[in-house]
Amino acid sequence: MGNDRKPIRGAGSEPVSLHPGIEAREAARRAELERWARRRMKALRAFFTHLTLYVIVNFALLVADVFTGGDPWFFYPLLGWGLGLGLHAAQAYELLPWFTQKWEERKVQELMEEQERRR
Repeated sequence: MGNDRKPIRGAGSEPVSLHPGIEAREAARRAELERWARRRMKALRAFFTHLTLYVIVNFALLVADVFTGGDPWFFYPLLGWGLGLGLHAAQAYELLPWFTQKWEERKVQELMEEQERRR
């Protein structure tokens, strides 16, 4: 009888050695910190893009309002959009607890525990 075994996938690759301890914990902590920083950077970039559009568009509306005459109306979109921009800022700077990643993780855990209790 011959060798009926199939070769192990990845057997030709370089061995990876993991040493539990402080180095592994530090690497995991750094990876998590980088994920958080990248999420935060994306949120801030989106907020600053939103802020830039808010300023440009509302300036154009102010100019249009000044040149059309009549009662001023530019402040209606300014205030309405400003409220949305304020909420976006609160989310980007993690000022509201239900917009943070930690809150999401706690809520997911809470919902999972609640579902397990129901069983």
